[in-house]
Amino acid sequence: MGTRFFEIEIPSTLDHLGEAQQCALAALLENDWIESDQTFYAQLCLEEALVNAITHGNKSDKQRKVRLEMEADGDLCSIRVFDEGTGFSAENVDLPETDKLNGRGVCLIRYCMEDVTYNQEGKYLEMTMRRKGLGEGEPSGE
Repeated sequence: MGTRFFEIEIPSTLDHLGEAQQCALAALLENDWIESDQTFYAQLCLEEALVNAITHGNKSDKQRKVRLEMEADGDLCSIRVFDEGTGFSAENVDLPETDKLNGRGVCLIRYCMEDVTYNQEGKYLEMTMRRKGLGEGEPSGE
C-alpha cells in the first residue's frame, strides 16, 4: 500500500470535470510524477476516466459522486477513479469500429499507462504509471 497524495470528490456532472482534472494535474506536477511537457497524456487519461465514470458509471446522476484518488508507491503512481455504477470489465473493451465516435477512452488509457484494471468490488478504474514515464513511447532499451 502506498501513500495517498491527492483525493477529490465531485458530483456526476461534466460541469465539475475541468476542476477535478486541473487539480489532479497540478498534484501530479507538484509531486514530481510528470514533467510539464507530459501533461497532455495525463490530462487525456484523467478526462477519459472521469467522463466514463460520470456518463457511463453514474449515468450523469447528480445525486451520485465520482471520486479520484492518487497514490504513490515507489516509482509507481496509482490513479483510481471511483463511481457508484454497476461496473464493467475493462479487459473486455476492444477498439470500436472507425465510424463510431465513442468507445476509445479505455483503449487510449491502456496505450498511455503502464497498466489499467477495473476493480468490480470497489467500483473503480485503476490506472498505473511510472514516475515521469507517461507518453514516452517505446522503451529505451537501457
